[in-house]
Amino acid sequence: MGYDPLKVRLKFMVLTLLAVKPSHGYELSKEIEEVTLGSVKAGPGSLYPVLRELSEEGLIEEEVEVEGGRLRKVYRLTEKGWAELAKAIEAAYTISNSINEILALAKRKLEEKGRRSCVPRDILYYLGRLEERIRRIREVLEENACPD
Repeated sequence: MGYDPLKVRLKFMVLTLLAVKPSHGYELSKEIEEVTLGSVKAGPGSLYPVLRELSEEGLIEEEVEVEGGRLRKVYRLTEKGWAELAKAIEAAYTISNSINEILALAKRKLEEKGRRSCVPRDILYYLGRLEERIRRIREVLEENACPD
């Protein structure tokens, strides 16, 4: 099997969400759907194989906890997972910066032609939530940074 972009995105999203707080599978599924505005629905058939793979790679660990009388596996990042997330975030920032440059160019071209671009309000709301989460992840990474 070749490159699977959904799996790569899911891995990044899982690592990112686990940096914010340890979570169980259902909680991760709901968070992924929320942060992607419903464009990614990580059901058991896609999420649990990714969790298993991340565990086998030593990036996450699981612990069984009792919640509401039910047993749940709670996943958290390992030290190796934190390191991998730091690399992935740097790569994501590089890609994001490139996309922003392309969007800025496209916006300038639209304006040159007398056209205006606009962003739906709900996108602004979710962007604010994502920025808040990214700030929290950065804080957590900085708290766990290696000494110079």
